[in-house]
Amino acid sequence: MNEVESRARVTFRKQVSDGNYGTEAAEVSLEWDSGIDDVEDTLKNAAALLVEARKLVHDELRKSSAWRVRDAVTPSELPAESTGTLPDSDDPEDLPL
Repeated sequence: MNEVESRARVTFRKQVSDGNYGTEAAEVSLEWDSGIDDVEDTLKNAAALLVEARKLVHDELRKSSAWRVRDAVTPSELPAESTGTLPDSDDPEDLPL
């Protein structure tokens, strides 16, 4: 009997300038073995692994002693006007100035 097994492996790496001609980097690799041949389940788990890998890397870089590194990986709240979205309008010629 031939057993087929699905495996998901992800790697996430982020390298950030410290603003002083140097960089700091963090990388994590995660792997998941399903034990069964289920491609859909494997893809869902790969996506979940990637989210977790990103979180781990960003959390580690937030501990940096360089404020520019911490700032680069800290989410910021932007007002709606600065996101580049246009207000709802029926007239395509009605662009903001």
